[in-house]
Amino acid sequence: MITCNKQRLLDTFLSLVRLSSEYGQEKNVQDYIAAELKKLGAKVYIDYAGRTYPTNAQGNVIGRLQGTLKSKPFVLVTHMDTVSPGKNIKPVVKKDCVVSDGTTILGGDDKAGIAIVLELMRTLREQKLPHPPIEAIFTLNEEAGMAGSKNLEYHKIKGREGLVLDGEELGEMQVQGPAVNTIEVWVRGLAAHAGVCPEKGISALEVAADALSRMKLGRIDAQTVANFAIIQGGKATNIVTDEIYLKGEARSLQEHKLEKQNAHIRACFEKSVQKFTKKIDGKIYKPSFKMTLFKRYSAVNVSKKHPVVQAVVRAAKKQGFTICLTASGGGCDANVLAGQGFILPNLGVGVRHCHTVHEKLNLKEFYAAFWIVLDTILSYKK
Repeated sequence: MITCNKQRLLDTFLSLVRLSSEYGQEKNVQDYIAAELKKLGAKVYIDYAGRTYPTNAQGNVIGRLQGTLKSKPFVLVTHMDTVSPGKNIKPVVKKDCVVSDGTTILGGDDKAGIAIVLELMRTLREQKLPHPPIEAIFTLNEEAGMAGSKNLEYHKIKGREGLVLDGEELGEMQVQGPAVNTIEVWVRGLAAHAGVCPEKGISALEVAADALSRMKLGRIDAQTVANFAIIQGGKATNIVTDEIYLKGEARSLQEHKLEKQNAHIRACFEKSVQKFTKKIDGKIYKPSFKMTLFKRYSAVNVSKKHPVVQAVVRAAKKQGFTICLTASGGGCDANVLAGQGFILPNLGVGVRHCHTVHEKLNLKEFYAAFWIVLDTILSYKK
């Protein structure tokens, strides 16, 4: 009979949340995870993702547990960092949940996920359960830009299917997430004295305003949104503005819709540049613009019929939970890894009110999440 050491699982979680690991300060948790993995007999590798942004940690931790079944590895992903205020966390265990003392976050996002992964690996080894190889990835900097997963040494990972354990309510599993582009635009006009000869200038501000007025922004459709939020420019009130900088973003659950929105934004600037072209002192002056796109991460689109998804749904029913398959408007490590060919739905682990001092961990869901993931792993064959 398979058993779960609930007290050890809870104790692991409590130990983790007591280790301060705001993004940029993940070394304590990195060292703890590496030590625990070695204790349970897993192979441990730490990459050098920590060189890519300011942090006291070396990098992402990769733990490999040898399988007893001939199968491709099952991948489990969690992240080591938290948001602030996340220093000197004092967890308080109540009958049905764990909370902080109210002065900090709890850190269940994502130390609940980490605790589950470590206990899963212990259980598989100690109870000699037949299982596929396990590849556990513990990333840096998920909260502040996902530098860890973006700089993961992908060639070190053999598996491409599994689960991210970074959701909130256990009843939800995210199978879709948006691709996101950061958009920067520089619009150049022509300076002139605004009080003496404004007609001899071309206002970059007016060009930008005209382009924005043409655009579809906000909610484009059920899967796509766009927004410009930063506008900078101008030198003095008596000068026709000759340069404006704009920064925004576009998101979509479908890559082709994101590309369509990007093309629409570019077309709006092209039309406005043409509109404000004019003759000044016998010479044609045309404003210009430069638009750059930076892809922050890819879309997640996991089929609802995928074997891992269906295995989670079946396992949840055994625990008395119904899993709702959802789409997220935000991003996580699953998005970055999707761009590298990983298929990783994001399962909730029982956390509520993330990123606030009111955060708590629902223990019933936390323990059930352990059983659901264990059941899913035991049924995995590839």
